[in-house]
Amino acid sequence: MSAHILLLEDDPELTRLIKLCLENEGYMVSTCANANRAEFILQQQQVDLLICDVMLPGRSGFDFVSEIRSQTQCPILFMTAKTSLQNQLHGLSLGAQDYLLKPIDPRLLLAKIKVFLGRPKPTETAQTQYSQFNLSLNALTRRAELKGQLLELTTAEFQLLEALLAHFGTVVSREFLFQRLLGRSYDGMARTMDGRASRLRKKLQAIDDKWNVQTSWGEGYYLSYGEPEL
Repeated sequence: MSAHILLLEDDPELTRLIKLCLENEGYMVSTCANANRAEFILQQQQVDLLICDVMLPGRSGFDFVSEIRSQTQCPILFMTAKTSLQNQLHGLSLGAQDYLLKPIDPRLLLAKIKVFLGRPKPTETAQTQYSQFNLSLNALTRRAELKGQLLELTTAEFQLLEALLAHFGTVVSREFLFQRLLGRSYDGMARTMDGRASRLRKKLQAIDDKWNVQTSWGEGYYLSYGEPEL
């Protein structure tokens, strides 16, 4: 399975560029703009590497890493415009493996990541069954059930649900979905995936209204259960 990278960065354009660069290399990338969301992802998912900005809304990157370092063994890379030697030493003292200065070329960031993770390897055995709470999906039989009821989904809706369940609790980018499900790049204008997400949301909530296909504006979608919109 491809390594899972969590990018904690509040600059939307930088986030988009880095995410696109890493996904093109085969990494799975989750993004968030604040420490609370990052902490939720770390609790719900296996994360193989954390890239963390320092100047964030709410808790700073330094505070966040200080609080969670004992809970995760994954490599941590700080990526920030705070360039003083004192800040760099402080970041490394918190247990980070590297301290990268902005602006950074995504190609240099990629080279740094490969030092810790290596090149992503193709998945040898694809996962075919997924289950979260009262929702289950079998990719081989093309069957999805919610609260024991069969979900009547189109092929497009089933594929979207499978992608979101496979990355439950994390944002799946439009770029990733367009490449994986449609075989083409997202042009920033197409509303194809918005329509699929809306139809899937209605079918899930018709059986259990705690389920939601949430939109992370400017990023993509994620599947949630009983979680308020951000």
